Amino acid sequence: MIAGAEILLLFVFTVFLGYLSELFYDKTRVPDIIWLIFFGIFLGPVLHLYDPSPFIRASPIMSIIALCIIVFDAGIHMDFNVFLKSFPRSLPLTFLYYFLTIIIVGITSYMFMHNYLSLLECILLGAMFSNNAVTVSAVLRNLESSSNVDLNNIRNILLLESILSDSIAFITVITIIRLIITPYMSIIEGFENVFLSFIFSLSFGSLGGILWSFILNKLSHRKFNYILTMAMVFFVYVFSEELVEGSGVLSLLFYALLIVNSDTLFEKFGLKDHFIVDSKHLREFHEEMTFLLKSFFFVFVGLIMQFSFEHVFFGLIVSLVMFGSRVLCTIIYDFMFKLNHVEKFAIMYTFTNGLSTLVMSRLPSVYDPNKLFFRNSEIYTNICFITVFVTVLLGIFIVPYMISRNIKSINKG
Repeated sequence: MIAGAEILLLFVFTVFLGYLSELFYDKTRVPDIIWLIFFGIFLGPVLHLYDPSPFIRASPIMSIIALCIIVFDAGIHMDFNVFLKSFPRSLPLTFLYYFLTIIIVGITSYMFMHNYLSLLECILLGAMFSNNAVTVSAVLRNLESSSNVDLNNIRNILLLESILSDSIAFITVITIIRLIITPYMSIIEGFENVFLSFIFSLSFGSLGGILWSFILNKLSHRKFNYILTMAMVFFVYVFSEELVEGSGVLSLLFYALLIVNSDTLFEKFGLKDHFIVDSKHLREFHEEMTFLLKSFFFVFVGLIMQFSFEHVFFGLIVSLVMFGSRVLCTIIYDFMFKLNHVEKFAIMYTFTNGLSTLVMSRLPSVYDPNKLFFRNSEIYTNICFITVFVTVLLGIFIVPYMISRNIKSINKG
């Protein structure tokens, strides 16, 4: 049993390291995910200061909380006008890369890991990889500073791709997990459930977002509005899941999207002055919550890691395959939209995973805690950790150099 003092110390050091890692990033360009996960590995698998079993038991609730926070964060940072402007180009890129990754990673993983995972379980592994908006933004900032190129046109497309791919990935992963743990469910029934979930989520989430923006407007001069909003976030997720299984993620996304963009919709009906939500402060408060959760989840992943040479090897193979699918995606996307050189290189090399991938890697254990269907569920977390680690390092240190070098060589030519 872990003593309360040890938990408090872990809390203190995690928060301090999370804050310091933000400062380190400005100097070293090494993102917080690297420092925090290695801190967890150092405390757990290396020094054995913390027994991982209590953290593994807490995994389901940790993963659900992280899932809700991430999806809500994606929704409140989505500007409706930018969404409408970038959507026609972001959506094809999102679907093209995401489903290419599922197929290619799934088949390749099955070739190497058929002794551990079935084909459908390997496809589930491929479905866990979605671009991370925070890391994508960092890569683009590094690229702008190193090559002095204007990326405003492609920035919104790539950031919206990250937000969309996160949402689609969560829905796809949960759907595949349900197919695995419900053997009598056919693929057609699975897609029917996804369609039903989408219709319900669009209706319930949007209505909930509009109603809550109205309530926030009425309570605008009261304290604790953000905490009340977070309580509603968890309520929307749980209530949606109880009514229609698998609809919680999309309901939350639409709920968050409508809260911060309700004024844009109400303006069209001449009601803007009657519905005012302080989106700026909502985002600021939520950033504090996301920082705390992100810091703890990265340390948590490090604490429960179980390394093996095979998992490291598989993770490196998956990272390489993901790059191949990104290159293929860029070639097809270039054929569709006729990209310039800057856009082409930015899309080709900007592929990184992050918190969302690590959260999704824990979902098989959440849905099947007794390992009745996922007998090797720890493989997902271990391989996803290696892939996140590799793609983040490539994105921060290698990608800006490669893109700027290619752009300079083209300009000289």
